[in-house]
Amino acid sequence: MQRTSGFTLVEIMIVVAIIGVLSIMALPSFVKARSESRTATCVNNLRQMHAAKQQAAMENNWANNASAATLGNPYYMDTISSYIRGGERPMCPTGAACYYNGINVPPTCQSGIVDHVYE
Repeated sequence: MQRTSGFTLVEIMIVVAIIGVLSIMALPSFVKARSESRTATCVNNLRQMHAAKQQAAMENNWANNASAATLGNPYYMDTISSYIRGGERPMCPTGAACYYNGINVPPTCQSGIVDHVYE
C-alpha cells in the first residue's frame, strides 16, 4: 500500500474556518482604528488652521473682533491659507469642508461628527 503525503479536505476546512473566525474578530478593531485616525487628522488640520489664522492676524494687524463678515472676503482666506504648507485650506478626511471662522472663533469642521472639534 502506498501512502501519499498532503492535507485532507477536513484539515483545510478547519484552517479556513479558523482564519475566518480570526478575521471576524479583528474587523471591528480595524474599523475603530480607521475612525480614530480620521478624527486625529481632522483635529490636527483644525489646529493647523487656527495657528495659521493667529499668525496671519498678528502679522497683518487684524482686530481680535473680526467677525464672520470677513469670511466671504477671498483676501482673508487666501492670506490665511498662505501660512499653511501647500497654500490651501485643509479638508476633513471625511470630505467635509473646514472653515476658518472669525479671528477669535476656533475653526470648525462641517462633517457633523462631534469628535471633529478643535478647542
